[in-house]
Order: sequence, then structure tokens, then C-alpha cells
Amino acid sequence: MSMVSHLNFDIKEILAKESVITAFQPIISLKRKRIVGLEALTRGCDPANDSMIPPNLLFEAADEAGVTIELDRLCRRTAIKNYRKIKNHRDIVLFLNLNTSVLNQDCELQMRTKIYADTEGINYGNIAMEIVESAVENNAKLIEVIEKYRELGFFVALDDFGALHSNLNRLVITKPDIIKIDRCLVNNVSKSYYQRSIIKSIIELAKTIGSLTLAEGLEEEEDIFTCYEMGIDLYQGFYFARPGEFDEIAVEGCINRVLTCADKIKKNIETSINENKEKHKENQKIIEEVERRLNKLTIKDFFQEFQETANGNDSVQCIYLLDSSGTQIGPTICGCGKKSLKQNHFFRPAEELDDHSLKDYYYYISHLGLERFYTNPYISLASGQLCRTASFRTNAGAKNYIVCIDFIEQKLDIQV
Repeated sequence: MSMVSHLNFDIKEILAKESVITAFQPIISLKRKRIVGLEALTRGCDPANDSMIPPNLLFEAADEAGVTIELDRLCRRTAIKNYRKIKNHRDIVLFLNLNTSVLNQDCELQMRTKIYADTEGINYGNIAMEIVESAVENNAKLIEVIEKYRELGFFVALDDFGALHSNLNRLVITKPDIIKIDRCLVNNVSKSYYQRSIIKSIIELAKTIGSLTLAEGLEEEEDIFTCYEMGIDLYQGFYFARPGEFDEIAVEGCINRVLTCADKIKKNIETSINENKEKHKENQKIIEEVERRLNKLTIKDFFQEFQETANGNDSVQCIYLLDSSGTQIGPTICGCGKKSLKQNHFFRPAEELDDHSLKDYYYYISHLGLERFYTNPYISLASGQLCRTASFRTNAGAKNYIVCIDFIEQKLDIQV
């Protein structure tokens, strides 16, 4: 069947003949290794030549003809009817896209969905209404729509979150059941620290407000592995299945992909744990060697030792020394990565007499009495690279000091 690429069809004839079909795309729980939902995606079918009409052209034509409400209702009604035909549909949640342009037009919006579900004998708790929050400018209207659906017992999902002008505050005021994270954040997330940071923020907020997170548009294994490590709850994308008929063949193919992916995730986690253990072991060797050598030196010889350590270990970005108050003693000693260190208003190595007293690597050693401390990964102000700082106590003469070693965690391309 060919695909229509322009508006050369009669939208009113399509509506009159109810010439639309529903394609279903599975939504996956990798922890449970099963399909937990289906997103209903509508396609038009031109009665004149049986050509397939993509949804964007379908709704564009409906908008021009002033029949958007009628098309939106037809899509929902058809999707629910086709969902009802699926074997064991009660074990799967139907995700229905709500055209946001009808929010202010269709006064029967929620009741129509209720009627369609009642007609097919579908429990409201088996339906999740997807709303693109960035397309709704009026907060009050968004909250009103969500609350009405929720009162009836429907799930509510905010779709395409992270695209366009998505607002984190809207997650707080709407508290959706599911947050669908847009493909623009998910695509290549395994290679982007920034995308991971944004998604982690969404996940943390979702946990706070009691929402599940769903990563959509997944096509690459590496992105799925990364999403799993970050704590994403649900998964959707071409990797698992393309939209289409949800028959036994489609189910079997999708489940096989899920099981294969789950097995690879397990192996990936094991590999990651082993790699981190090895990295930690190597870092510990460096720390212990520096500690051993410093015990034999006076403070004036510390910096020569720092330079030799930094030059001799690719994983060491820089080393610096703090006094008991958190004030830096002497310069920051940079190693093999010195050429990549940035020199501008935002990123520069700390200098003598700089105050580090609010930094974790100082505070935990100084105030909690720890002998050693490892920070979580963070963007180094010395280089703009992802690093972890290891700090430990040492002394010279009668004075106590804290040695700080920045280990490179991951090289990033940061432009400031």
C-alpha cells in the first residue's frame, strides 16, 4: 500500500466511511520482560485508491476542513474498538493520543471517551490518555482535562516531554501517572552526558510525584542499556516493534526482542560493574602510592610528587593540597590532560588561596572524620570534564592537610 505525501484526498469522505485503521506499538517493561501497553496510532486509508495517509496529513486536512473534532472522535472510537478485539487485552493498557487542538473545542471530550469504552466493555483503568503538555498553553485547562479523566478512572500520560517548551513545573502541578520522555532526549543518550543529566532530573522528579517514566523512540541497544541504568520504567520504540497489527506473530517477535535485550542488559551490568571495580582498584593504587611517598616528604617536596603522579597516570587530571580550613596551599598540579584544560571565566584550575571549604571532598574529610572520601561524578571546574575527586588526610610536621586527586571519569565536549 502506497503512502500519501500531500493533501490530495477527501477528508470528509474518509470520515463518512470511517476509513481509518489503527496501528499498535508495544510498550515494554524490561524488569517484567513483558508487553504492558499498546499505543494506538491512527492511519487514514484513501477510499479512492487505498493509499495510506499518515496522521499528520490526516489532521492537517481535518483542520483545514474544520472537522478536527470529528476526526479525533473517530480515531479514539476506532482504536478502542480494535483494542477490544485483541486477545488478553485486559492485561494490556491502551495508550490513546489526545489531539490537543480539541481541548478547547470539544465540550464532550471526556464523556465521549467514556461512552466509547462503555460500548466496548473496556474498563477505564485499561486506558491511558496521552496529552502533549507543551502544546497546551493554558495550565488551568490542562489541569481540568487531566482531573476529569482521572476522576473517571483513566490513566493520564504526558507525551513528548522534553521537546519544545516542556516545563518541569507542569509535572508538579499535574502529577501524571506516566511521563513519556521525548525521543529528542532519548536518541543517542548513551553518548551524551547532558541528555543523561536531564533525563535523570526527570526520573528523580517522577519518583517524588509518583509517576512512571517511559522512554520513547528507542532504536539502539546502547540507549536502552543507558535508560535502564538510569532507572527508566517503561520502553517504546522501533527496537522492540514498529507500529502495526498486534497479532500472534507480532507478539512473538516483540517478546523475543525483549528477552534478548533483557539478557544483554544483565551482561552489560555485569561488565560495567567489573570495569568500575577495575577502575576503582587502579585509582586506589595511585592514592596509596601517593600516601606512602608523602609520608617521607616535607611539604615543599609535595608538589614535585604531585607532578610526577599526574604526569605518570593518564587517569589523573589534577592534584591539589588543602589546609585544615579548606584553603588551597600552592598551585593545582595538572597532568597529561593539561592541554585540554580550559582557561576562561567558567573553567579554570583552582589557584593558591582558593576556598574549597564547601566542597564535598573537603567537608566529609574535615567534619565527619573520614580518612578517605570519593565524590560522585561531577563537571570539573578545572577542565569542564566529568571527574571524581578522591581526598585523603596527610600531614607534614605538626600540620594536617587534605590531598585531593581529580580522576577523569569521562571526556566531554563542552563549549562555553
